[in-house]
This record gives sequence, C-alpha cells and structure tokens, in this order.
Amino acid sequence: MKNIIFRFAIVAILAFGFSNAIFAQMAKFQALYIFNFAKNTSWPMAEANKDLIITIIGDKELVQELRTLASSKKISNRNVIVRSAASVATVGKSDIVCLGESKSEQINLVVNNQAGKNTLIVSSKQGQCANGAGIAFTNDNGKLGFEICNKNIQKNGLHMNQQIMRLGTEVY
Repeated sequence: MKNIIFRFAIVAILAFGFSNAIFAQMAKFQALYIFNFAKNTSWPMAEANKDLIITIIGDKELVQELRTLASSKKISNRNVIVRSAASVATVGKSDIVCLGESKSEQINLVVNNQAGKNTLIVSSKQGQCANGAGIAFTNDNGKLGFEICNKNIQKNGLHMNQQIMRLGTEVY
C-alpha cells in the first residue's frame, strides 16, 4: 500500500511540474506573439512618442514574460511598460489589453471599457474575436496560433500589418 501511495505521489509531482512547465512555455510564446503584434500595429501619430503600455488581466506568468522582454527591447523606439490589472476597472489607458483565459468572461467589459481608446484587445481564449477582441490565441494540440479580426482592430482606430494578418486565421 505504501508503495502505491509513493508511486502516486511521484506521478502527481511529475505531472504538476510538467503542467507548470507547459504553462510557463505557453506564456513565453504568447509574450513573443504580443511583442510581434505590437511591432506590426500602427497606432495614431499622437501615440507614437509615448510609452507603449501593455496591460494583462489574469495571467501572472504572461506578465512576467512580457516584463522580461520589455526590459531589453523597445517597440518602434517606444519603451514598453507592462502592467498587471486585477480587473477591467483598473486597466486605465493601455495600448494593448490582454485577457488571460481565467478572465475571458470579462471580454465584453474590456471591449466597452476600451472603446474609442486605440487599444488592441487580445484574448487568451479562442473564439473571443466574436465578442470584440482583435486577436484571440488558439491552441491546436499544444501548437499556439491566433485568430485575428481586422474589423475589430480597425474599429479601435488601429491598423495591422498584412503579413501578421496572413499568419493568423482571419475571422469576421
């Protein structure tokens, strides 16, 4: 009996460690994607000389990865500031707002809160372009991708490079 419990404990520890490693790796890839989205998005000229602000709601690992990237990289000569928000109400002015999957039910609040503010809205949950996100990450058997809705991006006063549009799955 002790042997079975010991084996179960070892398997549980390995599985937990492996799942944490997968989440950390996914956050790293999402951070790289978000940086590339930012590099390939055109904001109005009034924003060009200001810091680029990325706010994440509900994903601590993604915040950490983005801060690591932001410490050594700029986007179009703009410093990148990464903030974490506990809720939509605390987001403030942001160039990019990304909803973690655990907060995806707040997509409508984010869309309404950021209306008219030239914000790229990104969701970590597939299908959120139908609810107003400009970009929504997809996960096809562990392979990260994204859906992109040019209509939602343009509605927020932004323009996305056509090369990025072709890399994602365009939805309407």
